[in-house]
Amino acid sequence: MTSDTPFTPLDGGCECGAVRFRIESAPIITHCCHCRLCQAATGSAFALNTMIETDRLTVLQGAPAPVPGLRGWTSVQCPDCATGVWSHHPQLGEAIALVGVGLLDEGERLPPEAHYFTRSKHPWVTLPPGVVAFEQLGDPGKAEAGPRIMAALAAAGGGRSLQDYIGDPGKT
Repeated sequence: MTSDTPFTPLDGGCECGAVRFRIESAPIITHCCHCRLCQAATGSAFALNTMIETDRLTVLQGAPAPVPGLRGWTSVQCPDCATGVWSHHPQLGEAIALVGVGLLDEGERLPPEAHYFTRSKHPWVTLPPGVVAFEQLGDPGKAEAGPRIMAALAAAGGGRSLQDYIGDPGKT
């Protein structure tokens, strides 16, 4: 998705259909994370998430509920099928949501804009040319991402910062 393309809201939902939600504005960034935690959580080689301010998510149906996860993460899940519809990173809190792109009805509209933790990337995964990649977490890789994250964190209070997130040593 390019910044000069008008954004059309994206709908998504859980596996059983009891929870439906909408991403109301263009995401902050869509990224693949190749860390071992994401590999274990997804049972795959990486997780593909789109980052959005939580107040730009609208629940259309159902009542997703927060559930404590590993290493301080919070998973917001469907109470019926336990699908995690989005999550909150411990360093970002509830101001920012990470939505699994595979839960979106048209997830193909959000290709990865960055790859993180490539140091633990499976050797058979080929990264596309022209997409920024980082051996660890690192800068969001998109000029407008940092200011949007900082604005959401400032609005939420609690003293969190982008540097807290970027410097996260717990995720490998």
